[in-house]
Amino acid sequence: MKFGYKFSNLCGTVYGAGNLQFSPDGGSLLSPVGNRVTVFDLENSKSVTLPCENSKNISCIALSPNATILITVDEDGRALLINYRRGVVLNHFNFKAEVEALEFSPCG
Repeated sequence: MKFGYKFSNLCGTVYGAGNLQFSPDGGSLLSPVGNRVTVFDLENSKSVTLPCENSKNISCIALSPNATILITVDEDGRALLINYRRGVVLNHFNFKAEVEALEFSPCG
């Protein structure tokens, strides 16, 4: 028997640390919640938690100007490069130190 359920929200957890990121169109707000990222749709009053997760709590996130790539970095400096539109991890890499700020250049 197959069910078509999708994990859409993280229950019982609230924002703790890390930066908040608006989507380029201003319609969504991305927030680190523990080791996952929750996307709040500000226009439709809905939220969805992305399926990918870091190994520890996320310390900073950055969304590309065209909203295709999301980078999340945890407390230990381990990062995930994520296809934001599909919610798929493209690559893992390690900064080998704590990361305090992360930003894409305006041209992408």
